[in-house]
Order: sequence, then structure tokens, then C-alpha cells
Amino acid sequence: MSEERVRSGILGLDEMIEGGFPRGFSYAIVGGPGSGKTTFGAQFIYKGASIFGENGIYVTFDEPPYSISNNMKRYGWNLYDLESRGKFSFVDVSPIMGERPGAYVVKSGFLGREEFNIDSVIGAINDARRKVNAKRCVIDSVTALQLQLRDEFETRVQTLKLIKALTEMKLTTLLLAEKQEERADVQRFSITDFLAQGVIILHIYRIGDSAVKALEIRKIRGVRHMEKLCPFKITDDGIEVYPQQTVFVK
Repeated sequence: MSEERVRSGILGLDEMIEGGFPRGFSYAIVGGPGSGKTTFGAQFIYKGASIFGENGIYVTFDEPPYSISNNMKRYGWNLYDLESRGKFSFVDVSPIMGERPGAYVVKSGFLGREEFNIDSVIGAINDARRKVNAKRCVIDSVTALQLQLRDEFETRVQTLKLIKALTEMKLTTLLLAEKQEERADVQRFSITDFLAQGVIILHIYRIGDSAVKALEIRKIRGVRHMEKLCPFKITDDGIEVYPQQTVFVK
């Protein structure tokens, strides 16, 4: 292993991917509602800034920044404090516009408007990156961005444009992506799955009256990764993955 790795901050994950994510690429974190995508992204950013000395940006297309910040307090992650210390910044592209000190707000052409332009988002990300000297980024969610676009070709071009720009900024990025609930024997793939450097899927399986969460590493280019389904939980301290345990899905 010669390339530099970025520690995920997710307990149990790094040992599954040879120590962390290869630096400077974009990785899709895919899951259905309630699977923990936003928690996964916020944990990556918070742990990066508070433990590993890597400042971060959180780009939100759906949920307003104040909602994300308030929800993450349940894990003891104070994003407001990171902002005040210049270690973190939001880029707000959500249609629910509100005053948010410290956040870069894309006021004209934000998501849901006909005049939406990915270039304005890329510009805001770059401004935020320079402001806090960011090394990490989360896009929440790339699915919301893609729904704004008109057809599959445009979706592919604009998604690739975003990923290319993030790579040129030398940001290690998590692209949160929505996925419909699925049967164990039926799998669907999106454009993001093919364009990203890696894909991690957060599954939720119904077994009797219980919901079982399982993490699957579908691909990470250039990394020898664990291929089995591994159970994970969303605890009071965030997401924890258990590589030594096994998930049984009927």
C-alpha cells in the first residue's frame, strides 16, 4: 500500500479497506431511508476535523444546515463549534433557505429552480474549501442533484463534472446517494455507482419483526477490501461496523 489513506472515522470500517480511503477521490455511500447516510457523512466530517486534523465541507441539497447540525448533537458532534473555529463549513443548496452564519449559500439558481447550475455549486465548494483549508467533503445527496437534471446523458455529464472538480480540488468526498429498499436477490445500480471510485452500500433487511442493518463494500478501486456483508449499528456515538460478525439474510 503506497498511496496515502484517509481514515473514515467509522469504527470498524478502516480495517475492511486496508486502513482507509485512498486520498483525493469520491466514494458513493448508498442506502435507503433510515439507513444512516447522513450520520455516516457527518461522522466522516466531524471525526476528520476533531481527531485527524482534516477540515471539511458539508454540501446539502436536501436538508437545511441548521437541521443537520441540531440532529448531530445527539452524538455529541458540535458542528457549530467546528464552524466557529474555522475547521468546517456548510455549502447550502437546499430549497429551504434560511440564515445560517458561516455557511456558503447558493441563493440564485439553488436546487429546485429552473436556472440551477452545477458551476455555481462547484464555485461555492471551492470558496468554502479555501476558507477552511478543507481536505474532506460530503455531498448530501447526489440523488437530489441528479433529479434536477433532464435526462440520463445530462445526469452523467453533470455528475462527472462535479466528481472531476472535487478531484481537482484534492478533496476526499463522500457522495451520499438514495437507494430504494430491495430484496436480497434484486440489485439496482445508478450512474453514481459507476462513476465513483468506490461504493459502500448501507442495507436494511427485514427479518421477522426486526430490521437488520448491514454494510457492503461493493467496490473500491485499487483496494483489497472485505467482500462479505458486515452488520453495523447506529449507536449513541455514531455508526459502528462489526467486521468479525456475520449477517444472515433469508
